[in-house]
Amino acid sequence: MILEKLKEKENKIIELRRILHQYPEIAHKEYETQKIILEYLENIGIEGKKVAGTGVIATIEGKNRGKTVALRADMDALAIREENDVSYKSKNDGFMHACGHDNHMSMIYGAALVLNEMKDKLNGNIRIIFQPAEEEGTLGGAKPMIEQGAIENVDYILGMHVWPDLPEGVLGLRSGPFFAAADNIIIEILGKGGHGAKPDQAVDPIMVSSKVIDSLHTISGREIDPLEPFVITIGSIHGGTSHNIIPDKVEMMGTVRTMDKKTREIMENKLNRIISGITSAFNANYKFKYIYGYPILVNDPWVTDFVRNIASGILGNENVVIAKQTMGGEDFAYYLEKVPGTFMVLGTYNEKLGFTNNVHTSRFNVNEKILAIGSTIFVESALALLNYSWTKNNPS
Repeated sequence: MILEKLKEKENKIIELRRILHQYPEIAHKEYETQKIILEYLENIGIEGKKVAGTGVIATIEGKNRGKTVALRADMDALAIREENDVSYKSKNDGFMHACGHDNHMSMIYGAALVLNEMKDKLNGNIRIIFQPAEEEGTLGGAKPMIEQGAIENVDYILGMHVWPDLPEGVLGLRSGPFFAAADNIIIEILGKGGHGAKPDQAVDPIMVSSKVIDSLHTISGREIDPLEPFVITIGSIHGGTSHNIIPDKVEMMGTVRTMDKKTREIMENKLNRIISGITSAFNANYKFKYIYGYPILVNDPWVTDFVRNIASGILGNENVVIAKQTMGGEDFAYYLEKVPGTFMVLGTYNEKLGFTNNVHTSRFNVNEKILAIGSTIFVESALALLNYSWTKNNPS
């Protein structure tokens, strides 16, 4: 029933997706995106409110009193030049919706289309959240949205990400820890510059940096349980100006991903100890900065199982799977620290149609037929949560 309604509105959903895709904007710069969302909501009789600079929230108030379910989409794009040969290709050269946030916004809009038409039958309210700056990586857009009331009086929250790791149309859910905490590190190795032919008269920060990198990569299996999900990556290293000059310093940047809260809490001191020991051994100095990013995304088990049952009725049991943990970060985690909910992934991999590229690449794209499916999952899950909450207490 709901899927049929959304199939009828599919053209409107795809229309919005293509407009958003043509005008991608990076974190905290989503001004045109905000304007488009507000206009599309206004056209269907929903009053949107500007929040956290470039964000948007709106509430669909049901006729009957009850709880409130929030549906969240992220808005920002990436600094990637699109290489897809499509009619709706990005018009903002050098920027692209390479992580699929245009799809997320369109699916939430599709859900709002149907839910707004049903508001006289709703046992509660629906909060629509369009959130900026998910890709920002440290503060993100979720925190300021929360601080400015985006989830005030919200009882449950649902989110979704398009996911090329799963076959098209397959929904992945996972109870408990799902996405990793994503922290950043900045390391400066301070040596003593000199001639490349006289290393004994210098303190070589490049050599010391190599020892630091090697040692940091031994943390898993030596410092923490090898069966525990953990990633440390040095993604940037800069030092030196010529082949025969030992520089004064080397600068490195990296990321630390953890899936266990206790491990995350000890990681800063652990890294600092290793770096301190190695630099001291080679008569070098260092500066170290640990920047805490998004926390671990932990899905509420009860809500996740509840949505799993709803999704199985829509897609069939064979198309609803337990998603693998990912070491990627996601600031939806901040909402889940405040409100029980679940974050889902919707498969987009379709080899026959050529939708095989991963997110954060210049050729990422999806079959737009999945948009109505995503909207349906949002609508059916939200309705079921409202109806369940209206008659029973949450057993979690």
